[in-house]
Amino acid sequence: MKRKKFLALALAGVMTAATLTACAPLEDLYDWFFGSGSGSASHGSEKGLVRESEELNNKLEPLKAYLELSETTVSDKAKETLEAVAKKFDAEWLIDGELVNKPAIDAALGSIMKDKLLNQQLCVDVMEWPSSDGTAVTDPGHRMIYVGSYKDRGPDPDTGVPSYDSRLTKYSFLKAQLKSLNINNAELYAGTFQKGDKTYAAMVIIF
Repeated sequence: MKRKKFLALALAGVMTAATLTACAPLEDLYDWFFGSGSGSASHGSEKGLVRESEELNNKLEPLKAYLELSETTVSDKAKETLEAVAKKFDAEWLIDGELVNKPAIDAALGSIMKDKLLNQQLCVDVMEWPSSDGTAVTDPGHRMIYVGSYKDRGPDPDTGVPSYDSRLTKYSFLKAQLKSLNINNAELYAGTFQKGDKTYAAMVIIF
């Protein structure tokens, strides 16, 4: 008798889940499975997973114009790179809302460039979100951004040693670099992610 009651309850649960799946938004389903309010965090098992933000993407348009990037591609590579950055991110990277702890950033981002972006340049910015001041949009001339590259120079034993280069530089210097290299197109992705009890906005530029 107990077994029949258990099977009946299990069947009812399956039917309820099927009904919810058919008509409820994903956000509501997430809350149903994991508790009310959980939907405000990143979906998935890792809180480092990046989420799209329409508000953030709208704020990127003035920045693209400032950097004179007439063509930007929202690529899978850029999204995967930003997710990797989010997973490695530590709040100690930031002081007063800006990237400052260069050794810690180098340790985390150097491996990402080696694995994903060989012979390309990576630019990364992270800030708490929402941010009312000091963003790249409101103060691009003075805000700092991480720029790094990992180059493989080939098999030659004398010249083929891979080299890793990185720096924290002002957006104004990045703009000058892009202009000097005649670069006006890049892969770009921005989104938000949760770490601890805080939400962060992050962006990567790959060229």
